[in-house]
Amino acid sequence: MCKLLSEWSPSEPAIALIKLNGINDEQIAKSLTYLKNQQELSNIDDVEGYDNWNAFFIMFCVKAVKGT
Repeated sequence: MCKLLSEWSPSEPAIALIKLNGINDEQIAKSLTYLKNQQELSNIDDVEGYDNWNAFFIMFCVKAVKGT
């Protein structure tokens, strides 16, 4: 499991699940770029309630798109 965001990229199953929620490639790419540019996030241990980046990224994408 990758703990550092800078070394992480979403898995194929995570991308597939995100797409099942109606989120397209452009929205996924924007979400990934946004997250990777956050100064406060670096280690998954800093994110309360999540133990891996894939789970966090799935929820982040769903919430980001539903909030627009």
